[in-house]
Amino acid sequence: MVNQYSVDFKLKMVKMILNENISKREIERTYKVSRKAQRQWVHKYETEGISGLVSKRKIRDKIPTDLEEESVDALKHEILLLKIEIERLKRGYNSEDAKYLKKKIS
Repeated sequence: MVNQYSVDFKLKMVKMILNENISKREIERTYKVSRKAQRQWVHKYETEGISGLVSKRKIRDKIPTDLEEESVDALKHEILLLKIEIERLKRGYNSEDAKYLKKKIS
């Protein structure tokens, strides 16, 4: 069975990869989306824009109306960001260093 993802979900994953520098491995672990699918979405987004993320089958490409699903995705995203912060702290960065690095990267 092939998973079908909404355009909003695909766009969120692409932005996490491109804008927030979250690794494909972390996204795969957290959201259970294969790295191959992530690469395809990024490629389609970069070449065709948002329209490249629209499934040709158009099964689930409607705007999600289930707020609970959005809340779960938002919490998963927040957990992922916290895990990244924990890893930074384990490597010897304190919170001030992390803030400085974020400002420098942005």
